[in-house]
This record gives sequence, structure tokens and C-alpha cells, in this order.
Amino acid sequence: MSGERAFIEIDTEAQLAAIIRKLDSLPDKIAAPNILKNAINATARKVRKQITKDAAGVYAIKDKAILKQKDQGAPQVYTASASDLTATIRSRGPMQDIMAFMTRPNTATGAAAAQVLQSGSVKLLEANGLKAFVTTFASGHTAIVQRHPPAEYSAGRGSRSQKYGERADMTKIKKLLSPAVPHMLGNEEVMAQAEQLTFSTLEAEVQKRIDKAMAERA
Repeated sequence: MSGERAFIEIDTEAQLAAIIRKLDSLPDKIAAPNILKNAINATARKVRKQITKDAAGVYAIKDKAILKQKDQGAPQVYTASASDLTATIRSRGPMQDIMAFMTRPNTATGAAAAQVLQSGSVKLLEANGLKAFVTTFASGHTAIVQRHPPAEYSAGRGSRSQKYGERADMTKIKKLLSPAVPHMLGNEEVMAQAEQLTFSTLEAEVQKRIDKAMAERA
């Protein structure tokens, strides 16, 4: 399962009209779309950088590098042009192993545990009496898994019996997953901060470019 979410889209017809009203000369007014385009793209890049920091502050991510890896869902900026004054920050990525977050391995009698939110607590990973546990697959990948009855392994039963004994549990296991990066970046708290930053940054970036254009004509 993967996630995809468009985070910020800026449609700026009203902003463009406001910029034109503020500019004095005709050449400056003609350049208004480029002024707005550059302001939008600068804003989008700043917001993209900030939302990964904000997500790391909301989620108890052990491996924060995943927020910067494109194949895991690191946000990408699709820039605006003078003819299409829309910038989009988009994230696409798979669900993460629960071990990407703060986890605690199982004990002889207790289930493995995990903490997903910084504001949350460590919770035992147990459902319907089935306790999650840490295992290492033949590939060498280590994960927290849980039994998944009534499904049982059919292939490789002999090798499993040889490795774990004749009474080895043949119930299939499933790897426990946690939120994808797009889901984390789309968290309500993260998005609220992103929206506030977008408006304040865009206003400042637009004004900076208006001031520069007018100073050059002075």
C-alpha cells in the first residue's frame, strides 16, 4: 500500500491583480507574472523543507532519513511558470515498517511495542491474543511481525520443521506497517503549520520582489 497526496496548491489570480496594482510602470506590470512565479516557487521550496521538520516533530520516527528519500515519499516541488501560476508540493511513497518508529522488542512473555506519535506512548502490539515479535527473514531483513491465522505456509514446510522442529508453528506471519511519509506530511498539525507558513512566506516573497522592481526603476 502506498500513499499520494498533493500538499500545497496556490492559485493566485487575485494575488497577480494586487501585484499589478502596486507596480507603477507598464514594463513592471508586464513583468508581474514572473514576479509572482518566482515568489510562489521560493515559498514552495521553503514550505517543502519545513514540513519534513514538522513531521519529524510530530512522529516518533527512529530513521528520519526516510523523510528525505524520494523513493520513500520525500516531498517534491512542481514549480509554477509565468503561464501557470500554480506550485504543488507532492509526496508519493510506501507504508513504512513499524520499526522505522520507536520500538521495543518482544520478551519471552510480552509482545513487541511501538510508539508512532511523539505525543503518544509506547503501546504493546497485540491483537486478538496474538503478540507481535521481532524476526529476521531469510533475506536478512529484520521486522516486527504477527501471526496471521488461519493462513498457513504450504511451501517450505519441511525446511521449517527441520529448522524449528516438528511442532513448529506453520501459521503465516505478516509484517507490521506504519504510516507512509505522505500520510505523515499530511498530518493535521503539520498541514496547519504549512498553511500558515505558506501565507506569511508568500506575502514576504512577493513584497521583496515588488520592492526590487520598483527600486530598479527609480
